[in-house]
Amino acid sequence: METGGELDFTPIVEEDAAVGGKMPVMCDPCGRRKKTTPAAVVCSSCDVKLCSECRQGHQIHVPGEHLFVSLDETAVENVVFDMRGLDRCSDHDRAFIFMCKDHDSLCCEYCHFDSHRTCADVYKLKDMATEANTPSSEIASIEEMQKAISTAQEMIDSCDEKVQTNEERTNEIMNEIDQKKEDIIKRFDDAKIRIRTDLDEVKTSDKTRLDNVKHESESIKVKLQNIMSLNEIVTKHGTGIDKSIVNVTCKQKTAWATAKLTELQNNTHTAQHTLEWSDHLLSLMDDQLVSLRHAPTPSATDTAVNDAHVVGKAKLDFNLSLDKN
Repeated sequence: METGGELDFTPIVEEDAAVGGKMPVMCDPCGRRKKTTPAAVVCSSCDVKLCSECRQGHQIHVPGEHLFVSLDETAVENVVFDMRGLDRCSDHDRAFIFMCKDHDSLCCEYCHFDSHRTCADVYKLKDMATEANTPSSEIASIEEMQKAISTAQEMIDSCDEKVQTNEERTNEIMNEIDQKKEDIIKRFDDAKIRIRTDLDEVKTSDKTRLDNVKHESESIKVKLQNIMSLNEIVTKHGTGIDKSIVNVTCKQKTAWATAKLTELQNNTHTAQHTLEWSDHLLSLMDDQLVSLRHAPTPSATDTAVNDAHVVGKAKLDFNLSLDKN
């Protein structure tokens, strides 16, 4: 364990070798220059993987005797995968070196020096590697992430269903209006145009909002599935450091996704449309006037719906007057 006041802050030169973004088959010196060149040999004297070009420079510029062994003759598994940037600090573009357990945060050497040097529980990731070599079933937050993915899919299905329901309700109302049309064709046609316009406005507003919820839910689902797929790869082929990084990322992304999906759930309400036939409309047929009202359905977390809250307008009352020409 590294403690805040006792930690020797020395910038890590071989940052890309410290955390596994690219697996051992890549050339270490090229990696420090942000190049991805396959390694051809391993210098067993220095424990460095080298491409053909770097091998020549290694022999010339690094003192001492060197024993080069072909990668084909080593026990290193020839597996290549990309950590997709999860092993690097987005603020400093440096490899993660530490884990601050006080803040549940991965740190590069600059993050540690700037924000975590006084923290009590700061560990080097390489020292945590053996602790992280656990089966996938024991990696924290994976089950929660799976639940969040299921919730996202349920949100997507719910949005599709509600958009379809809006369309069906609109058609039902149009059919109801058409039943009266034969008796008051001209007046009813005018009323139908006005009501249809309003329904389309509300339907468009609902669909736009629900499409946005659906889009964000799909985005959350894809992000979580990407991390899940990465977790499967890391579980089989990754180092302990890689697993530590994915473990922390799973917790963070799951918490973010759960909060975001809860927020989106509150924005999936839709209007309930009904027709009210009042006296004036049916003065030729028992005196009734029709009006269209919109009442939003309550969201999952809002059971007390304010009657004044109506999508588009507080209250829409279309008077189909039979007296007007």
